[in-house]
Parts: sequence; C-alpha cells; structure tokens
Amino acid sequence: MINKLWQKNFTILTLGSFISALGNSAASVAFGIMIYQRTGSPLTLALFVVANIIPRLLTAFIAGPFVDRHSRVKIVYGLDFFSALIFILISLTLYSGYFDVLVFTLIGSFFGIIDTIYQLAFMSLFPETISEGNHSRAYSLSSLIWPLSAAVMAPVATFMIENIQDGIALLMLFNGITYFIAALFETRIKVTEHLNQNEVVGFKFIHDIKEGFQYYKVEKGILGIGLLFACFSFVYASHDLLRMPYFANSDIYDLTHFSLLISASSIGRIIGGFIHYIFKYPPKKRYIIAVSVYITVEVLSATLLYTPLFVMITISFIVGLLSVTSFNIRMSATQIYIPKHMRGRVNASQNLLWQIGAIVGALSAGLVAEYSNLDFRFIMLLAAVISLSAILLFPIRMHKAFKHIYNADV
Repeated sequence: MINKLWQKNFTILTLGSFISALGNSAASVAFGIMIYQRTGSPLTLALFVVANIIPRLLTAFIAGPFVDRHSRVKIVYGLDFFSALIFILISLTLYSGYFDVLVFTLIGSFFGIIDTIYQLAFMSLFPETISEGNHSRAYSLSSLIWPLSAAVMAPVATFMIENIQDGIALLMLFNGITYFIAALFETRIKVTEHLNQNEVVGFKFIHDIKEGFQYYKVEKGILGIGLLFACFSFVYASHDLLRMPYFANSDIYDLTHFSLLISASSIGRIIGGFIHYIFKYPPKKRYIIAVSVYITVEVLSATLLYTPLFVMITISFIVGLLSVTSFNIRMSATQIYIPKHMRGRVNASQNLLWQIGAIVGALSAGLVAEYSNLDFRFIMLLAAVISLSAILLFPIRMHKAFKHIYNADV
C-alpha cells in the first residue's frame, strides 16, 4: 500500500509554515532596506546582520539539547504566537515614527535567538510528519515554501516601501498576523515525538552538546557537509549583504530591479521544487548531481552582477532552480541518516558552523566595502574563491563519505 504524503500533520505544518513565510519574506526585505536607507553604510548593515547571527551561535548550544528533550510541536506553535505579538508591537512602534539603529539591531539579535530555537524544532519535527517513502517529495515541497513566499512578497514589499509612507510598518503588521494564523494551524498537530529520554543529572545539557560534536568523530561525511556549507554561508552572506546596496547606489538600477532578481530566483526554486516533487533522481546519481550543482551555482552567483539586467534575471532563475536540487539532496539524505534522537544536537552543531561562516562573510564584505574603493561586484567575485575551494576540499576530496550519505535511497 502506498502511503499518502498529504496526511493531517504534514499538511498542517506545511501550510502553517507557508503562511508565516509570506510575512517573514516581506519583513526580511523591509528590515534590510530600512537599515541601509537610514544609514547608507554597508558596514552598519553588516553589523545588523551579524547582530542577528551571533545570538544564534550562543543559543544553539542550549537549544539543541532542549529541542531533543521537549515537545517540538509546542515549541513551534508557542514561538509563532510569541513572534506574532512582537511584530505587531514593532509595527506600532514604526507607526509612531520612532527609529534608532541600535534598538532595531538589538531586536534583530533577539529574533536571532527565537529563530534558532524555532528552526531546530521545525527541522527535528518535520521528518516525524512525513509518511514512509515520501521524504524526497516532502523536502521538495519544503524547499518551495520560502521561494514561493519571496516571489510573491519581494515585489510587494519593495513597492510598499517606495510608494507608501508607512509601508514598512504595514509589512511588520502583516508579518505579525501571518505568524498568528500559522500558530493557530500548528496547535492541531498530533504526532508521536521521539525525544531524548535520558535522565537529566546536573549539567546534562553539556553532555548532550558533547554528544552532538562527538557524532562527527564517527561520521566524517556529516562533518564534511557542515564545513562545506559553512564556506557556502560565508559567500552567501557576502553576496546577500552587497547585492541590495549595489542596486540602491546604481545610476541605472533601483530596488524594483533588485526585487525582480529575488522573484526570478524564487520562481526558479518553485519550478525546481515541483520537478523534485514529480521526479526522483536515481540514488546512485545524487552525489554527482549535487557536486555539479554546487560548482555551477557558485560560478553563476559570483558573475551575476556583471551581466545586463535580462541576463541577471535569467541567471537568478537558473540559480534558484539548481539550488533546490542542492537543498533536496542534502536535507532528505542527512535528516534520514542522522538518528532521530540526535537530530536536534547534530542540527544545532551544523547550524553553529554555518552561522560562523555567515558572520565572517558579512563582516568581511562590510569592512571591505566600507573602507575600500573596490566595486561591490568584485568583492562578491573574490568571495566565491572560498566556496569553490571548499567544493574541491570537501565533497570532491571526501567523495566516498559524501556518496555514502547522498546516494542513499530516501
């Protein structure tokens, strides 16, 4: 008998995530533009980004063991209710005309903590809602959530920011409402959760954290994947930091053109997700497909801004299309490979590596952009040397370990 994918728990979690992602996409665009428009400083924008990331590093140490021991369902809907309240308050604050870069940077730091706990809980809960034999299709659908919301909301957000006086405040209010609706959906999830039942004695969470890192001693492939994506995070953070200011400072482009790139990439991801939903790559080909995608995406992303607008949009679409392949292969393979009772801790340690990469990438790009006369595009090109070198160092050099994980039939 074939198991259905769209069972109750999976449907609720997926729809709830999409609803909240609509508001989150709009708020993410609004926050970055607001900080840069008010300050005009790439370094200040970088510090804002880093302020959001650093708390994630500290939180992950405690959140991983916490998520492994407590109901992931309650964590997910509880944080969504809380986020709804906070974003409504942010909206009211912006309506009053108040703005202070330090205050909003601290708010960004606070949401770094909230999002870290939420993402660990979601990543650990999501596999529990998927019926047997449907993990590849499920992660294909999961990969659609953010790009679909970004494709819809990025143009809407930039239009509201440029044409409506209180556009940013309205976007924050919208985000609060979507969080609230998502939380209402998620309270109806009923799933048997596999939690860490070991007795807590003293500083047990420290032992739990050590277990997460000790897992790497026997699983070199998982460690290699973590280090590879730490390098990718370095480059993604550099590119994400400079791409919007490049359009904001351009004599021929504006933020509307910037939003077109976001939409094109998102549409590519959507189409790629549907392809993965319908077709399943042969297990023995997944490793070589992933490595080919890594190289192609890094080269295209690094050279994107050197091309005319139409070509930029086309490249953004292709990068989005291919990125879904990377996401699907990595997530479906690793989340099944990692033992259920270890997912929270291992995912936490993976996130730690990725966030360190993002911090170094954002600060490096911000400092170089602020204190040098280098073209933003050239800085992005230099950053890509890191990711291309990492592809040679990890998935290619460690091909046996990567193949063992990626080529599993999931």
